[in-house]
Amino acid sequence: VVTMLQAIDSMPSGVEDMVHIWDLHGQQFRLSDLNPGPLLKMIQSPDAYFAGRLHETIIIGMPYMAKMLKDAVWHMVPEKTKAKMHFMSEEEAQLYIKTHCDEENTDRIFAAMQQNRDSRLTLEQRMKSWMRVGEAGLLVPMVA
Repeated sequence: VVTMLQAIDSMPSGVEDMVHIWDLHGQQFRLSDLNPGPLLKMIQSPDAYFAGRLHETIIIGMPYMAKMLKDAVWHMVPEKTKAKMHFMSEEEAQLYIKTHCDEENTDRIFAAMQQNRDSRLTLEQRMKSWMRVGEAGLLVPMVA
């Protein structure tokens, strides 16, 4: 929810909806993460709290345990929300992004995905490269 609020705050004038890309590469799940309640709330929250704001969510590289959890709750997710959720491999996501984004945004997304796969980089180092669209419509650092 916090990320969606940040996305809404950083939208330039005239932009009404957003695309979320969740790259789950390297994500580790423990048995304690298998409670389906929080996942169901997370999946349903875009429509519940941000009606009309979410264009789509692309989830990349979902680990096996997460897929099992998703499958357990998927029947409870509204069809409208299901239609906005895309589960893809890294290769599928790259093709999808190339065909749906301009070159500049494609390059930014691919760079973030590459950083996510570079085990030498810390979260703090990756955060320094995060950008958003500022009030003047130009890219500015997401984190100061």
